[in-house]
Amino acid sequence: MSEFSESAYRFLAIAQKDFQSAVKKKRFIIFGAIFVLFALVGAYYGNVDVARSIAPISGAPNPATQPVNYAISVSYSYSEAILTILALALSYDALTGERSARTLVQLAVRPIKRTTILFGKFVAYLAAAGGLFVVTTLVLYIGLSVVTRSVPSSGDVDYLILSMGIILLYVMSFIAIGLLISSLTRTSLDSLLGAVFVWVLLLVFTYAGVALGLAAINLSATSDIPYTLFPGYAKILIWINPGSHNVAVQSLAADFSKLTSGLNYTANVILLIASIIVPLIPAYYFFNRSDAV
Repeated sequence: MSEFSESAYRFLAIAQKDFQSAVKKKRFIIFGAIFVLFALVGAYYGNVDVARSIAPISGAPNPATQPVNYAISVSYSYSEAILTILALALSYDALTGERSARTLVQLAVRPIKRTTILFGKFVAYLAAAGGLFVVTTLVLYIGLSVVTRSVPSSGDVDYLILSMGIILLYVMSFIAIGLLISSLTRTSLDSLLGAVFVWVLLLVFTYAGVALGLAAINLSATSDIPYTLFPGYAKILIWINPGSHNVAVQSLAADFSKLTSGLNYTANVILLIASIIVPLIPAYYFFNRSDAV
């Protein structure tokens, strides 16, 4: 067996082991069930809006011409936050949990690179959280097509797939954050506290950025926030949160011209990808330098 084949085998073995472990955890079952519930509730209210023939909303699918995509967009809005919590819940103690159980020592003494361990876990958690999201969304999409008696066009299906890709990038960013937290902490409790702190901090940055931006331009809270007019420091605070670059709803609507958080569609996708890479690099660095015990 070649060195590449051996590395691939070890990578897949770690990913499979961690995936099986992840889906059996109580946190996956609890947050996964809450996510499915919120997705169902969002799809229901989205369908109610379609039945009421509400007016189109900027940046969202048109309920009249894209009824199924619109209902899915509402489902996204209800359930996305829970999905990020699920991603963090799976990954925040990925390394500290192994260290506490002393299984990391067993992995370290074998000829397995730490890159293989780290990215094997990354793929495992993506398969768990992302797999639940994909299956739930596809089931809802088919169900809504039947309920609304509307067959989505091939273009609408393409936009659905694109939007799901954006959500998966969003999930990956929080898995990467969780791995970084786990690489910096020594115990599972420290990792848990760090995960809660970071999740709340990202929200604080967003709200602080909006508040400072509105204050800088002497404007009160409004439904259509002019992010482009905000000063740089306010924009940066907002852009730190990966959620500010989540353009999944725009993707469902095929509205690629609308600015989100003051940035165009392409810039948001690039920064969303960057929000995955930026935490992963130090996560690997600190994990590679840390002891196995």
